[in-house]
Formats: sequence, structure tokens, C-alpha cells
Amino acid sequence: MKILGIPSLRRMIVITGIASLLISYAGIWINLINDRAERTGADFIHFYSAGRIAQARGASQVYNLELQQDIEEEQVGFTLAPGQVLPFNHLPFIIPLLQTVMTENYVLSFHRWNLIMIVLYGLAIGICSWILHQSGIDRKSIGLSAIGGFLFLPLFFSIMNGQDNALVFLGTAIWVYGLFSKKFLLAGIGLGLTTVRPHIALVLALPMLFHNRKVFLGFLFSAGALALVSVAVIGLNGVQDFIRVLFVTAGGKWYGINQDAMVNLIGLLMRSLPVEADIIRIVGWAVYGLVIVGVCILWSRKEDLLDGRIGLTVILAIFSVPHMHYPDLTLLLIPIYLLIRSSAQGGMLKQGSAAILSIAVSLSLLVSNATPILQYNMHYLIMAGLAGYPYLKQMDRHRKTASSMIAMNMNTR
Repeated sequence: MKILGIPSLRRMIVITGIASLLISYAGIWINLINDRAERTGADFIHFYSAGRIAQARGASQVYNLELQQDIEEEQVGFTLAPGQVLPFNHLPFIIPLLQTVMTENYVLSFHRWNLIMIVLYGLAIGICSWILHQSGIDRKSIGLSAIGGFLFLPLFFSIMNGQDNALVFLGTAIWVYGLFSKKFLLAGIGLGLTTVRPHIALVLALPMLFHNRKVFLGFLFSAGALALVSVAVIGLNGVQDFIRVLFVTAGGKWYGINQDAMVNLIGLLMRSLPVEADIIRIVGWAVYGLVIVGVCILWSRKEDLLDGRIGLTVILAIFSVPHMHYPDLTLLLIPIYLLIRSSAQGGMLKQGSAAILSIAVSLSLLVSNATPILQYNMHYLIMAGLAGYPYLKQMDRHRKTASSMIAMNMNTR
């Protein structure tokens, strides 16, 4: 029996999965926001300090680590050593927004900031849903995929930590939409938003120089505009402080960097090999450079399998970027949506099964947190599956085509 187009057993499993995620998230959030140590230990505290410094001392002083320390100490309630300060190292163009949102009340500021991020996530998921609609995905599957998108575990971790991953996700979604709709300047403008994570932006944008110059020009225009805004916001002295903070965080030794907990190659090597951290960081940066070269070659030579190239590029960015934490895995929604899109064209996964993929991935990641081995490795398996699926699908099509041709030749004999 089917209800609302979904087999009753699958419907029950989906509802149970959604309810499990909602209950888990509600419990985690209530515990975090009501515990001073938990809420001030979230990444949001450095966004809060940036906004408050901009209000009191001006935007040019936001990257002053001593002032950041003063604000953070007010919230945690004890004295921090310099290395314990969570440094604000994000691009200056978001400072006016932080300056508007933050008030003396830390908790209300946290809620207001997250509300803005949820709106941005809604825009990004809406764009991804429109891509599915244009590809012929049915309404019920689009609705389920949107629910799964909002309930995606890394997205929730982003909200819980008060991070700004929504900007990166929105920019990437606009890029994908622009590529599929052949609105190449729009695609490049979307990529400009990803400069809030410059290392990610480089992996996504540089290949466009060799694939489609309009996309790259759009990126240069939007990134350049944001750079001018940034310089106007903080001034030249502020730019110098910003560069100093970047060097501090690139060293990987300050509080909040937590390279052992990263979800990228550096994190994997840190956890797996008894090698000095400095050597691992060098290897990580070298691989990052090689990945950029590799994806540039991929986009310059390949003209088919656009879904596969986009998904693979996003996953390689997640794996190779030197600074990548759990909330950044929100970008995995891009290859997941592309997999759902490909289900409309036939393949190993039907639309109904593909639509609930993000829910299944979230449940897998949530359960994996119960054991350290799975906690730090499950996402690598998911990334490998998402990267390989389009190419397995293509191989399956070639196999079926070859089998059909052999059968036709045998019949003609």
C-alpha cells in the first residue's frame, strides 16, 4: 500500500528518521544554549567578539587579538591565555552584519545570528530544489530532499556553533545553478560568496579559468567587489592585523584550530600517523596545491558528466583544504542534490530512494558519533561514495549499451 506516493514501510522509516533527528537536535541545542561553558565554547564567540569590537572601537580594530581576548573573557568568566583565544579570522565584508546583529546579550545575539544563517540556508536549499524541479524530479521527492537538507547533521552543527557556512553553501548553490542554466556570470558571482572561505573558493573558482571564462570573470568581479568592501570596512591598518591573524591560524597551534578533529586530509593524517604536526601540515598544503592543479586539468579537458565534475570538485575541496571542520561538511549537500538530480535520468537509485539520502546520511553520521573510529571516518566513506557514484553510473550505462549492441549483432546474424 502507498500513502502520498510513498510505500507505507518506507514512509514509516522516513518519519521515524526525521523525528529522531529533530528530537536529537532539540536536546543538543537546549543543552548548549542553557550551559554557559557550552555556549561560550561554540565558534560563535569569535563572531560575537568581532561585532562588539566593531561597535565599541570601530571595524578597523576587529582583528586586534588583545581586544578579542577581552570580549571573550567577559563571556567565559575567566582569564584566557593568548593561545586560548578563539581568533576571528573571517573576511571583513561580514563585519557590518556582525556589528548590526550583536548586542550585550550574548544569547539573544546567538539567536539572531542563527536566524540569519537559517534564512540563507533556506535560500540555498530553495535554489537546489529549483535545480531538481528543472531536472524533472517530482514534487514529493523535492519536498523530502528539502526536509533532509534542513535536517542535515553538518548543517545543524554549523547552526549550533554559530558558524557562517551558510554563505559558502549559498554561493556554491548559485554556482551550480548558473552552470546548469548556462547563466555563467551568475555562476561566477555565486562563487564570490565562497571567498568567506578563501581556500575553498580557490578550488572551485580556478578551474573555471580553464573551463568557462565568463564564470571566472563573474568570480573576479564579485570577489573583487567584496575585497574592496573589506578594505573600505577595516582600512589598511586593519588589513595588516587581518593578515597577522591569518598567519596565527595557519600555524594550527591556537585554540579552536583543533587539527586533530578536522575532517580533511590533515585531520586524517594527524589521527593516523605518529608524525610531527609540522610535517603533516606541509604534506597537507602540498596535496592542496596538487588538487587545485588536478581539478583545473579535469575541467579543461572534460566536457561531459557535469554533475560528476561538480560533485567531485566539491568533495576534493572538502578533503584537501587545509582548514576544514565538521560544519564545513554542509557542502556535501551539493553532491547529494546532484545525485538526486541524476535519478531523474535513470540509474541505480530511484527518485524516492535518492530523495531521502540526506536523511540517511545524517542518521549515519549521528550514530557514528557513538564510537571514535566511526566518528572520524564515516564521512570519508560517504565522500568516496558520493564522488564515485556518477562515474559508476556512467560505467553502468556503457555496459548496458555494449550489451545491447552485442545482442543486436547476434540477432542480425
